Parts: sequence; structure tokens; C-alpha cells
Amino acid sequence: MKHSTILNFTEFYRFGNPFETEAVIINKEEFLYDDNSKLMYFDIYNEGESTFLKYKMNENDYIFGLGENLGSLNKRGRKYRMYATDDPNHTPEKEALYGSHPFIIVDGKEKFGLLIDYPGEIIFDIGYENINEIKIEIKSKDFELYIFDEEDKNEIIKEYLTLTGKPFVPPKWAWGYQQCRWSYPDEETIKDIAHKFRSKGIPCDAIYMDIDYMENYKVFTIDRKKFPKFEKMVKDLKEEGFNLVPIIDPGVKIEKEYSVYEEGVKQNYFCKDKEGNDFVTAVWPGLTHFPDFLNSEVRNWWGKKYGIFTDLGIHSFWNDMNEPAIFYTLRSFDNVVKAAENMKNDFNMGINAFLAKDKMLAMSNSREDYKSFYHIDDSGNKINHDDVHNLYGFNMTRATVQGFDKLIPDYRYFLLSRSSYTGHHRYATIWTGDNHSWWEHMLVHIRMIQSLNLSGFFYTGADVGGFGCNSNPELVIRWMQLGAFTPLYRNHAALGTRNQEPWSFDSKTEDILTDIIKLRYAFLPYSYSEYMKSVEDLTPFIRPLFLEFDNDRVKQIEDQYMYGESLMVAPIYTPNSRGRYVHLPEDKWLVWIASNYSNRSMKVLQNGDYYIEAALKEIPVFIRENHMIVLSEPTKYVGEKNIEKIILTGLITNKGSYTYYEDDGVTNEYKKGNYAEISVNVSKKEGEYEVEAEIDTSEDYIPLLKEIKLEIYDEFGNRFDQTLSLK
Repeated sequence: MKHSTILNFTEFYRFGNPFETEAVIINKEEFLYDDNSKLMYFDIYNEGESTFLKYKMNENDYIFGLGENLGSLNKRGRKYRMYATDDPNHTPEKEALYGSHPFIIVDGKEKFGLLIDYPGEIIFDIGYENINEIKIEIKSKDFELYIFDEEDKNEIIKEYLTLTGKPFVPPKWAWGYQQCRWSYPDEETIKDIAHKFRSKGIPCDAIYMDIDYMENYKVFTIDRKKFPKFEKMVKDLKEEGFNLVPIIDPGVKIEKEYSVYEEGVKQNYFCKDKEGNDFVTAVWPGLTHFPDFLNSEVRNWWGKKYGIFTDLGIHSFWNDMNEPAIFYTLRSFDNVVKAAENMKNDFNMGINAFLAKDKMLAMSNSREDYKSFYHIDDSGNKINHDDVHNLYGFNMTRATVQGFDKLIPDYRYFLLSRSSYTGHHRYATIWTGDNHSWWEHMLVHIRMIQSLNLSGFFYTGADVGGFGCNSNPELVIRWMQLGAFTPLYRNHAALGTRNQEPWSFDSKTEDILTDIIKLRYAFLPYSYSEYMKSVEDLTPFIRPLFLEFDNDRVKQIEDQYMYGESLMVAPIYTPNSRGRYVHLPEDKWLVWIASNYSNRSMKVLQNGDYYIEAALKEIPVFIRENHMIVLSEPTKYVGEKNIEKIILTGLITNKGSYTYYEDDGVTNEYKKGNYAEISVNVSKKEGEYEVEAEIDTSEDYIPLLKEIKLEIYDEFGNRFDQTLSLK
């Protein structure tokens, strides 16, 4: 074991000869190493090829983190498996989802953070076998480990992000509403969806294209029978303010004269089987090969392929199926066929029918299949896929971004990925995968976006309304209210399920959903300002209450969260409810039972516990004392009009300030300092409010904001209005 103390308070440990994942951005070769044989906090031992870490918890310890996983925000009482898995049924017992984010924060008698950098399987048992013990199994003796020896949880997260990189910044339109379905199968359907949004006056910024746009599901192709005027469609939709988001899958169909396949075979770009032949598996298009994204030459080749879209002005994509998902291999398919043949004419098969069903289900995403193919790295080393399994989606994303760096170097891109690894957040974002139209999955959504923010995925979200199963008006309304206060706001539904577009139900539901979406757009200046500040400060945008208020009570609250620094959200996520209990910690709060942008009637509540009534059309949101939020007139899409007027509102009992952030929202010029910050300071003296505004901008950026209207409440609920003109 090698050891080094790095950054501000991080202890780095290297065991054996670990594979370089590139999860972190600092140069580990510059570390000053010693041969410290003592690991902080944990007992460590080996059994066979595995390494085990053990930590004795106190009864009142809280364990937070692990990114994309099911279960509570406090991870105690469950087992979690870090092994990227394509599992569309997110039921409570599942131990693994699509990503691997082995970062935890221990918050108890001892306080520290832990990151394990290992791309194969890791199992976290957090009080599952032994109620007061963390037991971590790393399926190797070769890995790297970081211990963040610091008590402040916010500082631990900052150090973690200093190590792994600043979160991804999408274009500003990504804060708009996004419509998706598997599938809008042809050009006419997509044009009709776009027309309905605009004709009905419902804001929308993006329409997704699922697998049916491809020719026979072949990646980097367009089905010209379904999309005969694809280029014109893209151009027309862009002029109407819509961004198209095509899906991209890694599986390359085995088909002669298909250029992607032919190039990959010729250049030796595909993963290999044990004999050195191109590995054969099956996904949507049938028999396929997987690109070997572990190899930088393959990543460079793949990234350039996005040019067929970027040349048309499409800068937004959705990388899917990149765990990688396997429907079957010839081996697993043969096993099922043999099982069926053995039962042929056996009409009294009994338990054998049950076992045959299990064999059929086990055909997909088999661990045996993952162990049967290989990568060739840049040095020519042959590496078994199972040992680096969790890097596949991460490296597909890196390939995509390498392409963007060449194809659209001056522009921001929008990139979703299903699978991910530690450090992925600096390149792109993820969503929470194939959820269902279940009320229980709203709570999963609320918990998981908080855990993902702790792991660096600041811009993230879930399929609003639920992907699988049929939804209903009430569930979609409540979920759309929740989604309006999460970064990624995408409504998505599966093939064969009930449609979930805003007009898909009755007229009353359509009116409510329209107001909710407009409310989302009214919050655009707040959401964008707060997000950019969060990225710069390395502070989660979606913040569990325990990051803001330090007491045991808030550590147990998992269904309320801070949306930026000023706003607390308490979604209603149970059926037939017209209100919910809410805890207001520490401060006074300005309560807005929000239903639409225009109705901004608010009242002041002291800290404490309340039952807050909220009709079906309403969601309760809470503005923190001596903090403010900023709103603007909703538009049809982000960028339709310049934001020249904003409304600044909040509860000021002493003094408060807000910094509004503005840039072009499209390019990377903000990285060069080309943006504006308009700071507004409000102070109360002898019952009167004094207001000051200051503009900080670069020489090359001219602010668009011209007017600020203030709606300030005092502790008695009285509102004071004032308008500032900016010169």
C-alpha cells in the first residue's frame, strides 16, 4: 500500500497495480508517497481475490452518498452493488442500477468521506448483515482509495469535486421543458407534437427522438422512409425554438455495406472474444458488435460520427444502452433453446417450467457474457471487460465529448447518458433510468436527485410522469410539479403506455399542466443563476436539508430539499392528497402555495412543523428568511425573448442580497469571463428598506437586464414594492 496526503485534507491510498480509470483530474504521479501501512477509520483484510473494508458504526451515524441507487437518502440498512446494470424494474430490493458512484459521507461520532476508484464490482453492505457495521467488498486487490478527513460535509463535497472535476454546464435551453416518448416514430409525428406545443401556448424547448428514427436501429443512420425531409425538419423546428435530441446506442449492427460496421471491422475497433474475434451480442438491431471505448483511437473515431447531426445544428444527444446492455449472446440463446427442447412434449413439466422461465430472463445482461469479452487498451494490453465494466458508459461519453471538442468547439452541448462512473459529471449528465408511473417512484426521484447531487451530478432528473406503466392525470400533475423544481425536466413514457403529453388527458388537467410548465419558465433566471453559482462554488444545486441546517431532525427529512440557496421545495407525492406535513427549520419562511406565475400571494411562517394545504393545481415552495428568488415573464421557449425585466422577491427582516447571473447561454464564452453578475442588496432600517444594485461584467459582454422589480415582505407579511432601472 502506498499513501500520500493531498489537496487540503485528503488521504490517498494505492493498493497493488490499479487500472487508471481517469476518474480524477489531478496528476497522481506528482504525489509524495510513503509506505504507510495504516488505513484511516477502516479495518482492511483480503479473502481470495477480494479486499474487504470494515467500519464500526454508532447507532446514530448517518451514511449519505452512493449516487444512483435505490433506498433512502440515509443509506443504512441495505446492500448496494456498484455494477452498471440495465434493469428496467426499479423495485425496492434491487441492489444495482445503471451507474457506479462509490462515494459516501459518514456523519456521526466520526465524520469523513470515502471514495473508492475501482471500475469493477464493489459491494457496500451498510448495516445489512450487521446493523452497526459497514462492510465493503472490492472484487480486487488493485484499486485506489481516498479518505476525506474533514467534519464539514460541504467541505468534503468541495474536495471531492476538486478531485473529480467541476460539474457539466449545459446550454441554457436545458432548463426548459423537454418532451420525450418511446417513440415518436416519424417526421409527421414530431412535427405534430411541436405544432401542438406552439398552438396551445405550452412552453417547450426539446423533443426527443428514440430508436425509431434510425434505419433498422442502426446507429448513426436516419430512416429516410420515416424522415424523408429530415434536414428541413431540423431547420424548421430550430426556427420554432425546438432542440431535437436523438438517441445514440453503442451496439453496431453486423451488416455488410453498413459503413459504421465496415469501418469498425477494418480498423479493429470492436471488443474481442476470448479467441480474438469481434465479440458478438444482440441488442435492438439484432446481432451487433460493441466499440472498444477503452481505446482512445476508438473514442476518437466514434466521436466524429456525431458530425452527421452537428452539421445540421443538432448539439443535443442521449447516449443509451451503454452499461452495455445485452439482450442475448449466441451462448445464452442456445441455453434457452436447449431448455425448451428438453421440455418439448412434456406437458407435466411442473417446476421445470418455472426454471425455464428463469433461464429465459437470465439470457439478458448475463455476468458470464460480460466476463467473456475483452478490451485492448492503448498499450496493447488485453483486459477482461468484467474488470472494467463500470467504465463502458463513462468512456462512451468521453468519446462523444471528444467529438464535440472538434465538431462544435465553441458551443455548449446537451448530453444525457444512462450509465456512468465517478467523474462522469464533468463531461455530461445522467437521468435516473427506466422508472414507472408509480407514486412510490416520485419519492425515489426526490431521494435520488439529492444523492446524485452529492456525487457531482448537479444537473439531473428522472422521467417525469414515469416511463413504464400507465399514468393518470393526478400522478402526472403532481410529478410535473416536482419536475418543475428539478434541473432536468423531461416527460418520458414507454412504448405501449398511455400518452403523457400535457394535452393527453382532460382539458382541466391540460390547463393545470400548462400553468406548471409556465411556472417552471418563470423560475428560469433563478434556476440558471443558482446553478452557475453552484458549479463555481462546488456546492450541490439540489441540497439535502442537512447541508444547510445542522441538526438531527433535518437529517431524517428526505422528502424536502433546497433548490438553490434560497428556495425549499416540498412536493406532494401521495395520491388523493391535498396537502402535506412540512418542517421549516431554524428561520422564518415566506410560503408560496404556487399554481401559476401571476398569483404570487405569499405569507410568513415561523420555524416549526405545519400541515400545508395544497390543491391539486398547487405546489408549496418556501423562501428562506433574508434570501430572495428571481422570476421573469414565461416565454414559449428559452431565448425566445431577452430577459430584460425580472422580479426579485423574498422575506427580508434584516438584510439580504441576491446575485443574478447572465451570459449568452449557448457558447463557452462564460469560461473566458464573458458574463454579467447583477447584485442587489436589500437592508431594513427603522421599518424602511434600502436597495442597492451593482453590475459586474466583462468588457466583451453587455448585460441585457434593464429593470428589476422588487416585491419584498417583512416579518408581518406586509409587501413593499420598488422598481430599479439599470443603466
